[in-house]
Amino acid sequence: MEKKVLFLRFSSLGDVIFANYTAMRIKEKHPEFHLTWMTDSMYAGIVRAQPWIDDVIEWDRKNTGNRGYREILKKVRSMGFDMLIDMHGSDRSSLFSLFSGIKTRYCVNHRFPFTHTNFDFSDLMDMSLDIADCPKFLSAPPADLKIPQTGCHGRWSLGLAIGASAAVKRWPIVRWIEFCRLASNGEYMLYLIGSGSEEVAMAQEIINGVPSSCIINMVGRTSITESITLAAQMDVVISGDTGIMHIARALGVPVVGLFGPNFPGVESKRYVDSLGARFVCRCPEAGCEKLQCSRQCLEDISAVEVWNAAARITA
Repeated sequence: MEKKVLFLRFSSLGDVIFANYTAMRIKEKHPEFHLTWMTDSMYAGIVRAQPWIDDVIEWDRKNTGNRGYREILKKVRSMGFDMLIDMHGSDRSSLFSLFSGIKTRYCVNHRFPFTHTNFDFSDLMDMSLDIADCPKFLSAPPADLKIPQTGCHGRWSLGLAIGASAAVKRWPIVRWIEFCRLASNGEYMLYLIGSGSEEVAMAQEIINGVPSSCIINMVGRTSITESITLAAQMDVVISGDTGIMHIARALGVPVVGLFGPNFPGVESKRYVDSLGARFVCRCPEAGCEKLQCSRQCLEDISAVEVWNAAARITA
């Protein structure tokens, strides 16, 4: 018998990608569920492309804010959902759950009394399966990518996610330039991936430092959904701990991960080990999460070792 299930994950990009794994596993165990995902409009295109999602409720949070939140809550109360699955456990999602009118309400975190009724997901999905063992849990949205044409026709495509949310999490420009010089041998197409003014400037510095027709600058030229579609076309993605890293891993694309102050803890070790390769800075305080640190610790990771890893994966 079909059950109408509301799945909540509004943001952010990386968390939406990881929540997608849970949605996939739930649908695998319960194909009778009609799964409706409520998310920020920014991520609706990603969610809508997933074959295990039946419907999407968009919250245009940027333009409608709390008014939109209240309107969707009112709509949900009239839709007759049998179950709610809250992948946030935040103040906002807990209040939404409490006033949704849905009798059975699951949550990943036991944060407030009365807002949810269930905190054990074992009846929803196979808990013996682990995300680290899942080769792919994301489908790329359709997108009409406009990629500049060059005279280079390399066999392999490398996606280079050059930015990060904090300067200390970025592989220094000098290392990217060294890497691109090693990879500009005619066998590889190098796609610079990123967004934002800082990354646009970084990409231009790389282009200036390595004059090669095999480097294609896509920084600032793609939307979120287009970036996912681009990443899906890569043979390897090289990235610090950014959204693109986790997108590529979810797409089943091999990743060379670069870690410094944000190296995941023991509970994430199997996931990190499931990347194609990973390198951690040599700082004795690696994983310190000090994002204001003046030491650019990822500089410890050499271009040669990253290049060797990428070449090994594509060999």
